[in-house]
Amino acid sequence: MNNHQNAIFHQITNFLKTPLALLGVDLKNFQFNKICHFANHPYLCKGLNFCKLFKKTMHITIKERLKNIFKKDEPIVISINGKWGVGKTYFWHKSKEELADKKTAYVSLFGKEKIADIRTDIFLQVMSKNEKIVTKTKELVKSIKIPLIDISTLIASLDSQDFKDIIVCFDDFERLSSIKLEEVLGLISELKEQKQCKIVMILNEEELEPEDQETLSKYKEKIVDYEFNYDPSPSDSLNILKDKLTVFKDYPLEKYLIEHKVNNIRIISRIINALNDFSFIQTHIEGEPKVTTEIVGSIIEIAAINAQTSSFDGLIKYVSEKLESESAEFTENVEHEKLLFLIEGDDWNISSFLKSDVVSILRQYCQTSLVDEESLVKIIKSKVDNRNLYSVHENIKTKRDKHLYDMSYEVDSYVGDLWEIFEEHGNKLIIAGDTYLNPRNFMYYMGQLKELDIENKEKYHNFAVEHLKSFIKENLDWMKDDSGDVQKILDFDVSLPDYYKECIKESDQCSINSVEQIITMMRDIRQKHGWNNEPEVLSKVPPKNIEQYILDNPKYVKEVVRFLSSPEGKDLNVSEYTENVISVFQDLSKSQNKNHADKAKKNIKLFRKYK
Repeated sequence: MNNHQNAIFHQITNFLKTPLALLGVDLKNFQFNKICHFANHPYLCKGLNFCKLFKKTMHITIKERLKNIFKKDEPIVISINGKWGVGKTYFWHKSKEELADKKTAYVSLFGKEKIADIRTDIFLQVMSKNEKIVTKTKELVKSIKIPLIDISTLIASLDSQDFKDIIVCFDDFERLSSIKLEEVLGLISELKEQKQCKIVMILNEEELEPEDQETLSKYKEKIVDYEFNYDPSPSDSLNILKDKLTVFKDYPLEKYLIEHKVNNIRIISRIINALNDFSFIQTHIEGEPKVTTEIVGSIIEIAAINAQTSSFDGLIKYVSEKLESESAEFTENVEHEKLLFLIEGDDWNISSFLKSDVVSILRQYCQTSLVDEESLVKIIKSKVDNRNLYSVHENIKTKRDKHLYDMSYEVDSYVGDLWEIFEEHGNKLIIAGDTYLNPRNFMYYMGQLKELDIENKEKYHNFAVEHLKSFIKENLDWMKDDSGDVQKILDFDVSLPDYYKECIKESDQCSINSVEQIITMMRDIRQKHGWNNEPEVLSKVPPKNIEQYILDNPKYVKEVVRFLSSPEGKDLNVSEYTENVISVFQDLSKSQNKNHADKAKKNIKLFRKYK
């Protein structure tokens, strides 16, 4: 047998333990080497498809097999091994419900400090379910005059018939701290051999400490009679939780879980909780399959990632560095790559996705468990309104993939096709914060056209500048957020920073002359407990305008009094504006118009009360 066959031989040896246990084979006396040796079974070299076939039905048969094993009139020890989060404990408790005729005890080893704690736990559970043991214990306690009785003494006083056929489940072996695994295995052996119990061990062998792995390997053959590897399919895991999902039942969640190999019940549970929390969007995406796929798919992907990491920033930084690195020596982070596998698309699309406005809201939800319904609905409505542009985006993406992978697709054809699309739709293909139709993607394609068609480089550049200017003017609030994308836009051409400043100045002037804008700015500062350029704009409002707003607009008076009474209204950053407002109120309090003077004095008292 060569090295390759030897490796496969060991895999088959480990794999056959569970199916042979299902068939009732005595593992301790079974000669694996003989049955699995390639020399005895050369057909094993030809393929292992039968293993795959068996594994598909193994999860379904474990529960039935346990029933049959527990019917045996003999003490046995069963091991259920599997990764964390796949639902081993849940599976056992559900299986236990079907063993109505059996008395059971469940012991989590997590937090147990000494073996006596485990004995006490088992004894109390067994006693509560067996009247005969209760009677015996009472008689024993009456006969002993010593005030303190050790639980071990009580257990020892009971014969094997008192414990016979009781099923004791031990869980959380990998979380043992103060107690040695060898002690626990000794107790299991005692319960099996002396008390005729049936034992179930639930554990994740991969997560045991190296020392405990050695101990288990040493004693397993002597103690364990049946071994099961609990590795449910994504469909099996979803089936356990599917009744908890109240919305988006038509969305192919099962397909996603299968494609991304997600069978961890905790992850699936987090996904379902997130989907239920976003049920309010269902009416807004009804009848919009593409928007539904994007939004619901985003919720699923971010929830799956959030269940496994607390740092989205680290993941986003990793993707950016990966895209920017032109070196073949870039070191991949295994944990980050596992998380990226949960998102559809290549690295380029994943990067855009993680920086999108939808993901921004979902990340906020992950951090606070609160949902910004208003903002998400607004984004969804925009996507529905721009549904036709998503078809255009799909067309662009198809052309890009064809350019990358179709050897017969000429570069000139790609340039022509791409330019035709952008020339037709222009700046409609740029939507602030969108997953796909964002400024970054627009600039990427413009850069690609300039690179592939150098002769027309200036034409593409001028086209891009023209449409970026339109975008800047129409999205000033988004631009003020000062994100990395904003700086990339301004760096695209030397004329754009000055153009942006002109737009800001023009917008500020409009705000100064608009009482509604000023009311909104004061409200935003109060509610957000912060500001962007609002203090600068407010400082430029002339006192004569403030007086006119006070005299003509009750809404302004109400909001300005609230503002002056708030902590934000007392901040030095807005002091120039607030001093102007107070000065105007003081002048009005001395007015010949008694009505104006009285109301000015009352409002001065109001905001001074909270000074």
